[in-house]
Amino acid sequence: MICNILLATDGSASSQRAAEMAAALAIRFRSKVTVLHAYAPISVNAGASEFPSSVCRTLQESQALTVRVASQLRKLGVAEVETDVIEGPAVNVILGAAENQRADMIVMGARGIGAWQGVPLGSVSMAVTQRAGCPVLVVK
Repeated sequence: MICNILLATDGSASSQRAAEMAAALAIRFRSKVTVLHAYAPISVNAGASEFPSSVCRTLQESQALTVRVASQLRKLGVAEVETDVIEGPAVNVILGAAENQRADMIVMGARGIGAWQGVPLGSVSMAVTQRAGCPVLVVK
């Protein structure tokens, strides 16, 4: 039974599709969804033009992202939604949160907002699928 879904999001297009899939699963299994964003502070002055505009540079932007995704899930019919923003490298944050929250499943996008455009899976989703202690659904 899938009671607790961890939805890792970074605001990318594939993470938006992952949110829709997580919503469908949560509705089907009456699961709780925790929307998680791994926050890595980026100095706005250091190379700001090199980062995509979708990269969260502040804690407030990260929190706003998770609130937006949670609102979307509620509009889709998910009854129980929580949000969490944790500072640190995405892989470690996702794996740690999944373990701490005893997630039954991690749902995440296949490709995030990183620079590795040529690989079929992003480096974060690849690492999470290899190291997670629970099933991982990677959405393209």
